[in-house]
Amino acid sequence: MPDTGSPTQARPSVLGVLRTPRWVLFGLLAIALAVGMVFLGVWQLHRYQLRSSINDRIDRHAAAAPVAGTDRILPAGRSPSDADEYLRVRLTGRYDPAHQMLARVRTVNGNVGYEILTPLRRSDGTAVLVDRGWLPPADPDGAADPKVPATPRGTVTVVGQVRLPESGGSGPTRRNGHVEVRRIDPRLLASAVPYPIAGGYVTATSQTPALSSRFVPIPIDHQNAAMNLSYILQWWLFSGMALVGFGLLMRWESRKRAGLSAPGDRPPGARSAGASAGRGSRLPEDEPARPAGGSRLPEDNVAAAAPAVPDRSSRLPEDHPGTP
Repeated sequence: MPDTGSPTQARPSVLGVLRTPRWVLFGLLAIALAVGMVFLGVWQLHRYQLRSSINDRIDRHAAAAPVAGTDRILPAGRSPSDADEYLRVRLTGRYDPAHQMLARVRTVNGNVGYEILTPLRRSDGTAVLVDRGWLPPADPDGAADPKVPATPRGTVTVVGQVRLPESGGSGPTRRNGHVEVRRIDPRLLASAVPYPIAGGYVTATSQTPALSSRFVPIPIDHQNAAMNLSYILQWWLFSGMALVGFGLLMRWESRKRAGLSAPGDRPPGARSAGASAGRGSRLPEDEPARPAGGSRLPEDNVAAAAPAVPDRSSRLPEDHPGTP
């Protein structure tokens, strides 16, 4: 077979790259990152399902009629079940303003203030903490306690939503003659009252007699499940990017070892002479070599070195005989 003048092109080998310990380590690291991000996406999926179920429970209970007879739902000394959270209930009893409590540093509609917790004594002698609403501080600096409207006398009926005890709470503290808390956990507040109280509490939405107009109702906020959904997509996308990125790096390394810097490049010296000839250029051997600097070769000066032919109109001396 005739020699074409083109060197043999090395074929890139990805498997050859994987035989080196360094790239094996890189591969294991990429797989570990991808698997870890898949698990993070699964964890966010569980969070999304949890928050979606909470939102469904809020909407379902909000559309239902209030439930009377809360001894089973709000038993003394025990927390309500998760299924009863946000359930609308109807309570009847008498307020005990002497053991009223203030939950401080509570934010409603972007404002920081206090929530007023008043025990409602039931006919069996137990009580349920009722969050009557939010009040702003008495001064602009937020240092003074709020001016709390008086509780109605006699029997009252409260309609509200069951809330679970908040986590991270601590025992009550006494300041300015009343009890204050940071987190609402009735189980930790049982020592502040002389009777058993339920482990959950109720945020009031209506009352007979009516609540004071100064109270701001405590809103029930839906969970932001869409945020978790975006995190799921991000983690799983990053997992795929880790594997794809490792594959591209291996391909780049294999082409580098084969002498190729890019997918469309060829090894040095592999360009065919026919590509140049196709543009109408002459090969070096088709032209005689010329000295540098554009000087003329000796054969270029043949005509200049030849004797000049005399002009036909001129006559030589021997053409004029007799001329001395």
